[in-house]
Amino acid sequence: MKVLKTLKISIFHVTHKARLRFLSTGIYISPKRGRSVFYNMSMSKEFSQINNWIIFYSVLLLAWIGIAVMALESLLPSNANIVKIVLEICSSSVSDLNLIGVFFMWLLMSIAMMSPTIIPTLKTYEDILENGGKRENSFWWFIAGFMAVWTIFSVLMSLVQVLLGKLYLLNDQGAFVSSLISSSFLVLAGLYQLSSYKQACLIKCQRPFTFFLQNWKSGYAGSFNMGSSIGLYCLGCCWALMALAFVGGVMNIVLMAIMTLFMILEKVPDYGKYISKPLSLILIGSGTVLVWF
Repeated sequence: MKVLKTLKISIFHVTHKARLRFLSTGIYISPKRGRSVFYNMSMSKEFSQINNWIIFYSVLLLAWIGIAVMALESLLPSNANIVKIVLEICSSSVSDLNLIGVFFMWLLMSIAMMSPTIIPTLKTYEDILENGGKRENSFWWFIAGFMAVWTIFSVLMSLVQVLLGKLYLLNDQGAFVSSLISSSFLVLAGLYQLSSYKQACLIKCQRPFTFFLQNWKSGYAGSFNMGSSIGLYCLGCCWALMALAFVGGVMNIVLMAIMTLFMILEKVPDYGKYISKPLSLILIGSGTVLVWF
């Protein structure tokens, strides 16, 4: 008993209030109440996770606000300095043909439209980290890898938009001036929805847990690598739907909201197939009808 008592004293620190604190594991013992309370040692980690999601949703909200500002530029006072800066940097009019401005516009669209589609994947990734994944894996490095892919996509689409503008194939809203080109693009986008490549990419996006099991990599570089891999699969799923901006107008906020909703829904496991294939028929049918107008 003396040995046991000595061992207890060596492990616990006794305070003047007769409280014992287990220094190594965080167990808190109160003899006064005759029970022990376990400290939540992961509170700081959970707080960090909450902060990550607050920042994520804040950036997403700001992206949509930025798009709304650009889409409604005609309703805003032209003498407002901040508005002038935003409109100069991210002007939606292709008549200016400002490559940098067009790039920021596409990047903003990518953030606003693609970020909501990877929320289930991010939650799965976070759950894996919380339940045994390597702690050095970073939430933000994963997102950085994902956005690196869509940044490259934004560069390419900016070049395409400027080129089409110089060839006078786009109007001031960034839509094709020819109904024949628009209808052809709609049909091609619809056919791509039915392609095996689209379906293969869609399956990867619908099953993030399986993706992580097969492709898990540790460390910051591993997080970035997995994020870019998911970004490539996401690009394979969504590039054609994103490019429909050239049919409805690159700053058509209604079209963007509809396409975002479709892209979110088609990545839902078990139910995505009920969205993807009907959407392809809608696109093909719309393109066929548009030829006659």
